[in-house]
Amino acid sequence: MQTKNFAGHDHGLWNAWDVSSIYLIKNTAFKYINYDHEHHNADMIMSLSLRNANINLHVTNERDYGHLINTDNFNVTLTRPDLYNLLQNPFDWIRKYISTNYLEQLQAGYTASQPCQDVYLFHLVTDVFADDLLAVMESYCRRKYDSDLENFDARAIHMSQVDLETVWLRFLQYFVQPLQRKIFLTKRFGVPDTAAHFIVRYKTAEEHFVAPKHNSRVYSADIALNHIGVEYNGGGRYFKRYNCSVINIEKGWMIMHPGRITHVYTDLPIVKGISYTAVSLIYP
Repeated sequence: MQTKNFAGHDHGLWNAWDVSSIYLIKNTAFKYINYDHEHHNADMIMSLSLRNANINLHVTNERDYGHLINTDNFNVTLTRPDLYNLLQNPFDWIRKYISTNYLEQLQAGYTASQPCQDVYLFHLVTDVFADDLLAVMESYCRRKYDSDLENFDARAIHMSQVDLETVWLRFLQYFVQPLQRKIFLTKRFGVPDTAAHFIVRYKTAEEHFVAPKHNSRVYSADIALNHIGVEYNGGGRYFKRYNCSVINIEKGWMIMHPGRITHVYTDLPIVKGISYTAVSLIYP
């Protein structure tokens, strides 16, 4: 029997010709198992001996029996090693870093917040994601420049500078691109091309940087990394063509909108504290 689970993936029980690594065996089947063969590995011979005894092998995802963790490339010297492990341990990465209502926002019946024309807000990541990303940037500043993130000379740190380039591109592919396809109805799949992806700092002492943005990208996907009203006040985005502003973007929420052809914008000034944003300029 096969159905679809809540994520739209196949969900059921399958007859398999081979199982390996971890499996459950009924005690009455042990007498049929043979692990000895000069040309094949033990798992394959075990499966073959059971099939020859007319004992079926099954794979199911109807119940959660736990999962394996890949520790081969887990680098404990990194500031936040979990953040780098999207490809090695996707299940744990998603559970830790992706918003619990992410899948709900992909449903056909879900209406995304649209504060300005073709400008959308999505709850994309957890507070832990934002905290860990800022911790990585803070560590980079201290290690390379003996500075903290708040007073770092450059306002932006690129993902490639902290070895997050590959992870970030996959993050965009797996979690941002599905939302983009839903909203803007484009059909391209695979790793998106990006003009740039970086963390940017906004604070009151740097208001000369608040100017109209003319980034030559198809769309922007930017994530707020700290709490409005707690760690900073002000900020947001003003779209001149529509005379419309987006303010009070909550931590972990993404603002997504088209590029400069229709959506030239100005970052609104910070009046107190410091705001951090993860910026991605994307060609889908």
